[in-house]
Amino acid sequence: MLKKITLITLLLGLIGFGQTELKFNLATAPLLVPNIGIEVKLSEKLGYQLDTSASFYNDIEGSPFHMTQIFNEFRFYPNKNQKRNFFIGAHVGYGMYNIRLPRWIANLSGSEFKEEGSYQYGRNAYYGITIGKKISLKNEKFGLEVFIGGGSSQSNYKYYNKNEQRIFAITNYKRKFNKSGEELPYRGGLMLTYKLQ
Repeated sequence: MLKKITLITLLLGLIGFGQTELKFNLATAPLLVPNIGIEVKLSEKLGYQLDTSASFYNDIEGSPFHMTQIFNEFRFYPNKNQKRNFFIGAHVGYGMYNIRLPRWIANLSGSEFKEEGSYQYGRNAYYGITIGKKISLKNEKFGLEVFIGGGSSQSNYKYYNKNEQRIFAITNYKRKFNKSGEELPYRGGLMLTYKLQ
């Protein structure tokens, strides 16, 4: 509870600090995976963004697809002409998921667990960069932002078969979590932005 209060207090403080933009991802909205964010201008060339996305599907092909992610990102705007359009950012993120991997992803990854209806439940940590560009619209308050981000995704997860029995990657070593790490793109889209100040 204390962490939630601290986070809310920090956000309210940041909103009053400088120009603030609220954001909504138009690319993920049709998939019913909301992605919202808030960016605060720290200086002419620096900004801080906090964004989150989630899905709450209880049944896709017989299995759940629950996913939440939250990212903290510091952005650098290199342009000298005072236009905050192109940016590069460094981010750290955290996610939780309960998903069934589509068969084609399991086939590409070479996973031994290709049983129909099997699923993973776990946690992710993300470390990477984002690049993007802001596009001004006629109305000064509204804009668009196209972006893509990726880096290292480190997972701790449990794997279950269709009967919800735990499957271990190494049968003679039953550890609490399986682990995996990949370098890949894992975020992106087209944000509709609204300037508060």
